[in-house]
Amino acid sequence: MLASLAGFKGGGQTDAYGHGTSLAEHTIVASTSLPVQLGCDALQQTYHNRCYELDHSLNAGVEDLLALSKSKAHAYSLGLSRIKMLVDLVALGYDVLYFDLHHVFFRNPLTHLYAHTTAPVVVSGTPASGCRPLAVGAGARLPADHHRLDLVFIRSQPSSFRCLYNWLYLSTHTQHDVGDRPLDHYTFRSAMQECVASLGQSTLSVQYLDPHAFPSNCATKCGCKNQSPVPESTGHSPAAPTQGASGAAAAEGPVGGGRGGGGVGSCPPEVVSQWVGYALACSGSSTALAADMARYSEMWEAASGSTAGGVRAL
Repeated sequence: MLASLAGFKGGGQTDAYGHGTSLAEHTIVASTSLPVQLGCDALQQTYHNRCYELDHSLNAGVEDLLALSKSKAHAYSLGLSRIKMLVDLVALGYDVLYFDLHHVFFRNPLTHLYAHTTAPVVVSGTPASGCRPLAVGAGARLPADHHRLDLVFIRSQPSSFRCLYNWLYLSTHTQHDVGDRPLDHYTFRSAMQECVASLGQSTLSVQYLDPHAFPSNCATKCGCKNQSPVPESTGHSPAAPTQGASGAAAAEGPVGGGRGGGGVGSCPPEVVSQWVGYALACSGSSTALAADMARYSEMWEAASGSTAGGVRAL
């Protein structure tokens, strides 16, 4: 993930001295245990990211992340910590893009978000929505589906700060039976629905990401087309590139396989070329996640002629 963010440069990204930076240098990685924190510290030498300790005392001695994620105490603690971090950063005047580490990005997500969204609060589609783009309904009603919040983008302004603070208050001062679901996922819709209703959509609105640009492998293994999942084409190897009139290479037919993919499947290049990022929450183990990140990056590179991570401006 950091490797892909490190490739996104330019676009006004600078440090305090006006020097150009990569998106990785503006990334804060929140660690949930000491081993993860040490790993993050080591990555700083390469990517110059920042590391933040999150709930280390609660998670001490817990090495199985799958077991950890199913802990009710962890669901409460981690959810509250994430909301508080958003409150703190937005209060300082920063626009904040939060995302889980199971994402791989092919284009600069911030560039896309600033160009294609306008709402103070932007979130990924709900698990139930699949490839169907979501929109706030009549009477400013948010979709009733469970909001998983794989990705959240908050523009820093008074209305968004008020709603974040209300979200934190609701989460800490109200009894919730969330089971093993993270508390912030469970309380998001209620808090934002109340905020939109009280402030009005002209002051505070919620917008959902287009799944054609930000698909999830929980809903589709090959992205979305015409609001429907695209099936993988099995048994294909990447097609040989052909030279177009301009001399640029263009891939024909499905793209995929290669490192990590092992010929598992391939996706149509016209679908792949729409992707900004891919959420890989349903990959399973960390080994499978790493293989999927490599495979989807290779599909993007074959379809676009550009290395995932923005080596070539798009």
